[in-house]
Amino acid sequence: MNKMVINRNDKLFVTSDAATIVKELEVVHPAAKMIVMASEMQEQEVGDGTNLVIILAGELLLQAESLIRTGLHPSEVISGFNKAGQKAFEILEELVIEKCDDVFDVDAVTKYLKTAISSKQFGWEEILAPLVAQACIQILPKSTKQFNVDNIRVAKILGSGVSDSKLVKGFVTAHDSEGTIKHIKNAKIVVFVAGIDVAKPETKPTVTLTTSKELLDYNKGEEKQMEDMIKAVAGTGVNVVVSGGPIGDIAMHFIERYKMMVVKIGSKFDLRRLCKATGATPLVRLGAPTAEEVGNCDTVSVDEFGGTKICIFSNDSETRGLSTIIVRASTQNILDDVERCVDDAVNVFKGIVRDPRFKSWIRSIRH
Repeated sequence: MNKMVINRNDKLFVTSDAATIVKELEVVHPAAKMIVMASEMQEQEVGDGTNLVIILAGELLLQAESLIRTGLHPSEVISGFNKAGQKAFEILEELVIEKCDDVFDVDAVTKYLKTAISSKQFGWEEILAPLVAQACIQILPKSTKQFNVDNIRVAKILGSGVSDSKLVKGFVTAHDSEGTIKHIKNAKIVVFVAGIDVAKPETKPTVTLTTSKELLDYNKGEEKQMEDMIKAVAGTGVNVVVSGGPIGDIAMHFIERYKMMVVKIGSKFDLRRLCKATGATPLVRLGAPTAEEVGNCDTVSVDEFGGTKICIFSNDSETRGLSTIIVRASTQNILDDVERCVDDAVNVFKGIVRDPRFKSWIRSIRH
């Protein structure tokens, strides 16, 4: 059942995810704070099961209270809980009912991801589970223990329904290209961290021009400097320019003249992910990149989903480990909930990679 949560900033959340609800609570009691910290650690390590941690910790505190009232010292209660934990680990080893033999099998992995997804988004597990399984498997390294959940990204686009979600191998950013070129095949990519514009001094300069010829020569000097830089970049074979800052009009003019596509990405985190997906090196200087600093991917194209234009860096290379799931939904709350659901499923896959054994959930453990 979904709960409506309004945090201290009057932001509204409609979710059934315990981790999100606990994160927004203003907890004061020291014991309750420790339970919240335990649930946050569970979220970091496993990615799911925060609700179980809170319920189990609450029940342990309830039982500890009755033990203390009978005269036991808290240290004795803690010692008993530690022994019970060790015994529980021994019993859990005997409760294995199933094992995932092949983590590269999409159908086999999908079966296990459905449980995690249906607990958050019941009814959408048949659509989301195969997407998450394919996204994880297609970037899974040969050394499966090195699987990284950060290599699975989620791009949220408002509109349509969850059934229209799709998977892209590569990087997706919710930005249109800056120029008129919208599609490039066999892209060679250079990434500039700063903007692409004429260099400006730190102090405010004063230039005195007495004739119209001096004014023309002054502008031509700036244009010549920018054209030489753009020409040098184009000379290395680059056909896609990514900028982390603003792009000047003069720079845009010459980039278009040399038939290069321009994409502006303001987030440094997205720039880092793009570099990882394409193999490019982020440059702080403006100028021609070396061969090692140029990234590449199969296609860079602009697509439109529900009125939102996105730029897709698609790459089918086995060496580029990044997948993006484009999630569609009718409201922002559903988008956020589906994103958390996908995150839980990815963490379940991480757990399968680490230990492929399965147990029949908490009811059999309790009995």
